[in-house]
Amino acid sequence: MTDTALYDVLSVVLAMLLVGFGLAGVISLLRRSRPELTIAGPVALGVGARLVAIAGVGLSGLGATLRGGDEATFLRGAREVAASGLDSGPWLPSESHRLHEIVFALQIKIADFPEAALRVTQVGIAMLGIVLIVVAIYDAAGPRAARLGAWVLAFEPASIFFNGILHREPLLVLASGLVVLGGARIWARPEPRGTLLLALGCAIALGTRPYAGWFLITGGLLLILHSSLRASDGKRRALPLAFAVGLVAVAAAPAVLSLTSQQSLEQNLQHSQDVNTDPNAPRGAAGSNNLSLERVDFSTRSDLVAHLPSRLRDVVLRPYPWQVANPSQQLGAVGTLVALVTLGLLLQYVRRNRGETIALAAPFLYPTLFLLIAYALSVGNAGTGFRYRTHLVTLGLATLIVLRQHALRGAAAADHDAPGTGVARTGPAMRLRARSHIEPR
Repeated sequence: MTDTALYDVLSVVLAMLLVGFGLAGVISLLRRSRPELTIAGPVALGVGARLVAIAGVGLSGLGATLRGGDEATFLRGAREVAASGLDSGPWLPSESHRLHEIVFALQIKIADFPEAALRVTQVGIAMLGIVLIVVAIYDAAGPRAARLGAWVLAFEPASIFFNGILHREPLLVLASGLVVLGGARIWARPEPRGTLLLALGCAIALGTRPYAGWFLITGGLLLILHSSLRASDGKRRALPLAFAVGLVAVAAAPAVLSLTSQQSLEQNLQHSQDVNTDPNAPRGAAGSNNLSLERVDFSTRSDLVAHLPSRLRDVVLRPYPWQVANPSQQLGAVGTLVALVTLGLLLQYVRRNRGETIALAAPFLYPTLFLLIAYALSVGNAGTGFRYRTHLVTLGLATLIVLRQHALRGAAAADHDAPGTGVARTGPAMRLRARSHIEPR
């Protein structure tokens, strides 16, 4: 074994140790206030599944086809950042270098990590995000739901693949986890700590994929406002949050109007659509845009409203399950099947919790909805849309598990209150409080 190969192996081992001990430390810290949070097993197996997937894709020779050509661009950018001084401009997120490249560059600068080790740390970042989402499930629906969520999210097929690519996705999973956990805390009781977690998640998203970050910020502000308005007994601590959200909305209104002007839409959003939907544009190793979507017109506000629904459908459903002509489409088709099953079950449990869905799952619904809109506006290729959709499926599965747990509790309560049990039936408000895992504080 050459010195270079030996160093690469040692780097991967070091990265695995950092990921393993890091995740174990985070879980141990979170268990101090949540003693029934027993998720170490599924998290460890989830990390293992992702490492096996990385090795399998590499050995199969399909890495360039499945992962696309962006990885080489991001690695080149990361090496440019790593070559500069730590006090120089390239170390700040900008148009030139986004946060994911800076994260790669930091590892290259400090430890000279090779590509394989960078993939391991990507898995660690993504799994940290999943752990935070599972903790939000715990806070919203209890330990049993959290354990189920840990197993489901650890083995969601598309996430197993995309959590290990040298791309933006793992940082976006982490951002989603912070936003959801912060949102769950705010929803239970408006407080600064929850707001700080939510703000950190939005900042990570903003530095990594700016348009997704702005939509997460919008969803987060609306969640804070909604939580403040529903705070019972006129809690004084909720009023400053509501007032702050109002000030931010007023301050942001001119920027929103400017960004949605016809000139801005034509130069930015419509130009992106034209480029990404071009079927002759080279994409990845295949050299062709074989999953390009139909071009839509986003050049005015009215066109934006008129054509957004079709793009929402594309993000959820494309590539279609029968599009299996090459490995990329086959991987996408598997993801579509998972998305369809998730959507079907989610609609079923929304129906079973009718009238209470938002009250039970708002911290998950707000970021999911606004990320869906963000990705619908930007997507022009079903392959890219499939990558975007993994974030939506992760949040959708978390929402599904929360609603399922409350539906089961509601069914148990209904059986207990049935005639002949000697227990009086309760009204909707009392039933919702009984089904909630979070006690008023």
